[in-house]
Amino acid sequence: MVRMKSRAAMAIVALSLLTATDVWAQEPDSPDERVIDDLNSPDVREGDPEAVSDDPTPDEAVGQAQQAAEDEARRDVMPGERVDPTEDREKHQVTILKTQQVDLSDEEVKDELSPEEPPVGTVALSPARAPAGGVVIAGNDDSFAGPWTLSLGGYIRAGYTAIGNDPNVALIGRNDGFTMADARLTTTGQMDNGLGFVFQFDAGSRLVRTRQDSPVEALALRMTDVYAYYAPFEFLEINVGQFKAPFDVEDLISTGNLLFVHRSVANRGVQNVEGYNVDGLSAGRQVGVQLRGDYFFGGEEDQGPGISYALAATNGNGPNASLNANDRLAYFGRLMLHWGDEIALGSAVFYNDDTFGEEPNRVDRVRQGWTADLQVNLFGASLLANVVASSVDSPDLPDDPELSALGYSVQLAYQAPFGLQPAYRLASYDPSSSYGGESSVIFENDALTYHTIGLNYNAPTYPVRVLANYTLTTEQDARRLDNDRLDLLLQLSW
Repeated sequence: MVRMKSRAAMAIVALSLLTATDVWAQEPDSPDERVIDDLNSPDVREGDPEAVSDDPTPDEAVGQAQQAAEDEARRDVMPGERVDPTEDREKHQVTILKTQQVDLSDEEVKDELSPEEPPVGTVALSPARAPAGGVVIAGNDDSFAGPWTLSLGGYIRAGYTAIGNDPNVALIGRNDGFTMADARLTTTGQMDNGLGFVFQFDAGSRLVRTRQDSPVEALALRMTDVYAYYAPFEFLEINVGQFKAPFDVEDLISTGNLLFVHRSVANRGVQNVEGYNVDGLSAGRQVGVQLRGDYFFGGEEDQGPGISYALAATNGNGPNASLNANDRLAYFGRLMLHWGDEIALGSAVFYNDDTFGEEPNRVDRVRQGWTADLQVNLFGASLLANVVASSVDSPDLPDDPELSALGYSVQLAYQAPFGLQPAYRLASYDPSSSYGGESSVIFENDALTYHTIGLNYNAPTYPVRVLANYTLTTEQDARRLDNDRLDLLLQLSW
């Protein structure tokens, strides 16, 4: 009997709470909800002039609602009282959802949400451009993000590679198959005062061979671009961390915007089982400090004539290294002349006094180089031409002459309105173009010339790209192989 009475009492309490909850739900909780209800009233929606003559515009009403909500929140908190961050965040999210309603039928809004972008791979790049962060995931109106505006982006690139089977070298062409090219995630953050950061990593980095005698490499997670920046002026940005060295223009093009599956042989060299391995002329990513910026004289960004620059001092021993290889720095400098984002002429130099080898066989060497490039983007067609040269000299080995290398590439592409993009690239690389000194010897037997034919599909309405490349290799005697290559790639970005 007692148990039945207690159950009846609990049912009455539950019914009372349910009824009270229903009543609470019918009452506006805050001034901003009352304003939104007023804006949605039949008189306002039908455009009654008497109903709205003395009322603020919708934009003004939304602003007043936000201000009223903030004032009410401040009044509810006593000095020194701690606020539950979860409850506070939920209140702000409700306010944001209610006050940031957008009329998607408005043509100006459509243009702002879906800006017209230039064809893939055709932007005349500036060294002052950071990796794109993708979509905004939190703004500075959201207490969860504090003063930050946070963005998230990235891409996945997976494909298939087939290399010709050389009859004389068993390593070449016997590892055809699917490949995980890149799995990149980028997070960017910025504040109104010019402070920001870029945090990017790649889950498709090749680190360790599965066996010492195996061409197969295990994939691992590694940092790519990770740095803090401060931009006190439009023409000045300071970077500290790991970033792309401002040297070869091919390095400055995002992997997600490449016209071909791989960068040119002059930039990346010959890797894995593609042929006889040789390093390219890329400076890659470096750890250090960088100053960069751009300025367009037309008064608007990317309009008319302009100039961009980048200066960097780094360790000089590549990415993901905890310390410098010695106590001397590497220096990079790049300067570009622009006509909007349609034409750019650039040049860069670097100097690196580094050390290689293990004790007691450590050797100092001086590496230096230069590059020049031209980019054109007109009427859907694009051109990129560049030349890169470098030299290595060791003061610890005075009897060894200076070794020089030279590479160049020219690539052309056309972006059709329906998404197809044919492309062609000629790339040449001589990794030992000459020895300096009294007995200068020109090597004629190890140069590489690659012809790459590409057909891409850049989906007009989806962030999807499909790339198909066929590379014809023409190699001199010291590196000659039957190693023509087919590369297929699917890329999904966000």
